[in-house]
Amino acid sequence: MSEKTLDKLIVTLKTEAIEAADKEAKQIVEKAHKEAQRILKEAEEQKEELLVKADKEAQAIYGKGESALKQAARDLTISVRNDLLKLLKTALEREVESNFTPDLMERAILKVVGNIGSGVALKIPENMKKELADKIQERLRTSGNLDTLTKDPNLPNGFVVTKTDQGWSYRISAEAVAELLNGHLSPKWINILKNEPNT
Repeated sequence: MSEKTLDKLIVTLKTEAIEAADKEAKQIVEKAHKEAQRILKEAEEQKEELLVKADKEAQAIYGKGESALKQAARDLTISVRNDLLKLLKTALEREVESNFTPDLMERAILKVVGNIGSGVALKIPENMKKELADKIQERLRTSGNLDTLTKDPNLPNGFVVTKTDQGWSYRISAEAVAELLNGHLSPKWINILKNEPNT
């Protein structure tokens, strides 16, 4: 074989090797490009799924947060309303206590015993002023309705009236009056606090 033929053979082999390498490189690049496109498409699909999932989770968290805030607002409203009702009850109790004077007690005792009629036993506080107790006793004795009048050391204020022939009795005191008034006024106060018209 001549040198020329050998050179030609070498050139041909080089050309074929380069062409084969180029062809293989193109196939590798095409394959890599297709693989990259597939990966990008999958990533895009996963991104959409993740965004939808994240949006649903965000909506759920937002809904729970909104519900929690509404519940907290209701709880706070109820708590404030209850505190205001307690404050109003305390103010009412103080007002009734300050107006529950000996003069008022005298008028109340005379009115109650007068309305009940005969067969009445009356208990008054032991610390009631003697002049007031004597005055009440004198006025009730002349009416003929009073069977007994006793002073009770366990009765700090107010009085207890008992219908002896029927077996019932009532304790009338500042606390009892305040409790009755509070029971009557509380629903009206609640309506006022809710901004509702009185019913």
